[in-house]
Amino acid sequence: MKKYIKYSGILVVLLLIANTSCKKKVVKEADSTIAGNYFSINQFMLDEWNTYAGEPFMISKTVRINDGKTDSFITNSDTISWAPLVKAFSETDISDRKYLGQYKFTQFDDNADETHNFFYEAIDEDLFTRKLLITIDRYNSKIKGIYIETEKKSFLEDVVQKLYYAPLKTIQIQTESKPMLGSKKHTVVQYDFLR
Repeated sequence: MKKYIKYSGILVVLLLIANTSCKKKVVKEADSTIAGNYFSINQFMLDEWNTYAGEPFMISKTVRINDGKTDSFITNSDTISWAPLVKAFSETDISDRKYLGQYKFTQFDDNADETHNFFYEAIDEDLFTRKLLITIDRYNSKIKGIYIETEKKSFLEDVVQKLYYAPLKTIQIQTESKPMLGSKKHTVVQYDFLR
């Protein structure tokens, strides 16, 4: 009986030490009055990947530099390097709750192409993702296109990107860099799905 009391006493002391050393983390949310979060480009990319992974697609890749030199070739979805594309789009994600209240949100219908649109525009001009436009088919609610503008300013160079994705049709990344010294560079990398 003495052994039992001795071990249960040690157990109580260990539990008290563990309880006092573990403190709950207080998570400060950007704005607790806003429910949910903004559109997640990362979740959308994951859904696209899970839906179409393994399906063979022929893809035409075109690279234009300064509206002059053009390089074009045919590849396929198995051999293409997806990492730079995923990285470019992933960096634009605004779904983290820290971005709540930092974007002006509007939605509107476009009767000409029968779509419903969600538009996010950065309030603070220092935010990396400046604009996000999601175009949805009015009748089946599928995403028809995503357009994103980013801007990164630094002492040495300002870089503006325009990214566009039309599911299983086109991926386009336009990059315009304006260095402090030297001439600006405009690059367009486009992937067209051949179906």
